[in-house]
Amino acid sequence: MAAPQVIAGRYRLEERLGAGGMGVVWRASDLELRRTVALKRSLDGDEPQIRREARLGAALQHPNIVAVYDSVSDGADRWLVMEYLPARSLAEIVRTDGVLPPGRAAAIGAQIASALAAMHARGMVHRDLTPGNVLVADDGTAKLADLGISRGHEVTLTGSARVGGTAGYLAPEVANGEAATAASDVFSLGATLFAAVEGGSPWGSAENGPFAQLRRAAEGTPEPLRNARGLAVRAMLSRQPGKRPTAAEAEALLRGAPVPQAAKKPKRRMVIGSVIGAVVLLAAGFLVFARDDAPPAKATAAPQAQDLIGDPRTADPCSLLSVNSLSQYGKAFLEPNLGAFARCDLNTTLPDRGGTVVTSLELSEPEQYPQVPPVRGQLGEIRRPNPDAGKCRRSFTLPDLSVVTVSSVRSDGAAAPQLCAMADAVVGDAYARVARGPVARRAQPFQPGSLARTDACTLVDDATLRRTVGPDYPVDRHFANWACSWGHDAKSVDLYYDRQWPLAEDPPDGQTRTTAGGRLAYVDPHEREGDTCDVTVVYRTYSPALPSLEGTPQQRDEVVLVEITDEANKGNLAAVCDTAKSVAATVAARLP
Repeated sequence: MAAPQVIAGRYRLEERLGAGGMGVVWRASDLELRRTVALKRSLDGDEPQIRREARLGAALQHPNIVAVYDSVSDGADRWLVMEYLPARSLAEIVRTDGVLPPGRAAAIGAQIASALAAMHARGMVHRDLTPGNVLVADDGTAKLADLGISRGHEVTLTGSARVGGTAGYLAPEVANGEAATAASDVFSLGATLFAAVEGGSPWGSAENGPFAQLRRAAEGTPEPLRNARGLAVRAMLSRQPGKRPTAAEAEALLRGAPVPQAAKKPKRRMVIGSVIGAVVLLAAGFLVFARDDAPPAKATAAPQAQDLIGDPRTADPCSLLSVNSLSQYGKAFLEPNLGAFARCDLNTTLPDRGGTVVTSLELSEPEQYPQVPPVRGQLGEIRRPNPDAGKCRRSFTLPDLSVVTVSSVRSDGAAAPQLCAMADAVVGDAYARVARGPVARRAQPFQPGSLARTDACTLVDDATLRRTVGPDYPVDRHFANWACSWGHDAKSVDLYYDRQWPLAEDPPDGQTRTTAGGRLAYVDPHEREGDTCDVTVVYRTYSPALPSLEGTPQQRDEVVLVEITDEANKGNLAAVCDTAKSVAATVAARLP
């Protein structure tokens, strides 16, 4: 019988425990300290990953994270020395014992949420939380293993997209190629608890391979909840990252705190009109590129006035913008008359027929589940998430927790290398302005007949809402009561105001003209989602107090957008749109 192998002259291998994507794990004896440890050996080519996991694991000391002790070399192999936990993985428990009662799953989930909160507080993201990475001891102690942080470059190729993580537990945004975040870790925890009590992934069976699960994850259509209804899983599995609780909030929910309804953000579409008149560029500019990973601005002590917005109906978002911010990129002009009432745009015509970039600044209410918890009474740091294709977004939180968001996008939707540099320039100026004092008041108040003077939450009656989203529906009011949401992710009514160029002259592409309560309206079924339909109701056509750019329409439409989401009718857009038209007619009848 061969003698047991001793690694690095110190660790005697006793029993092979298993193997995974990152390596082979053994139970071993530490001959020097006389304790049992776990050793993980890197697979071919994975030595840098083991080194990184050792460094990151050593920086985390948490009772619900498997401790990392050391990293040693033995010949050509690199081994990770870890805490040994006599335990089974959550995947093994479900496979051998069956699904868990919701109470036991919640107790495990709360411990893992606590571990995630500690990681996120240090700027770390696990990226691959699955039932196989959750170890549960006989006494109920749960620990997070296999720090997916070190899996940043391990990907599954799906066409041109690069997706990291395990298909059955991916958040929709990650399945669509976006970078993993703290919010996607929370989704993976929700998916893991879903599997613990339902017996399988929320993205269905893996019998047909991971690509079928990836497709479902990208579409955001999970299996229905049965046993997990009272487990706070629904909030964690929200399709929209901003609606998920943070890891710390998830821990509190799983420990028995009341489950709050995720605040619904109205799904506003960016309204970008084509510039009709030609703009002559008098001076050539040059481009300055900003790094996407530029360090965030330092948190700044708030001015004396903690409420920098004041009355949101009189706060002027245009006062935070300056055309000089973007003068180096081309001819910039202010457009205060499009989009939401709390929004103002800087439109920049790029040189050499480079197109037009619309940089929008918008004020909004506090986020229900921010990825980085803000500190009341302080200006938050500028957040610079990875840019989407053709769009770059920046934001920061005010002392009263309201949010200022800046987005740069080309008017034709094409990518442009300077988008993030332009967004950084504008958000930096806006940040400096609010650091000096409150947001200025509007020079021109809203006209007497404006929708801005009407509470959006009064435009749908209780009987209609009960019929549409069911009884006991939650209500979410948004900034200045210019938008309102009722219901849940699976069944909801969203209503919000917008300003557009006259739709009678410039009808929206691909939308069907109709009437709602005798008013001009347009119906927009969302073919991609398959369960959502919009109806835009024209309220009035008016001439803005502040003139528009010469060569563009001089009038505007104030409109109400009614959006219905009904997952029970997914694929039956005719039924969803019928409901949307019915609710829109009710809204039109209640307009002032």
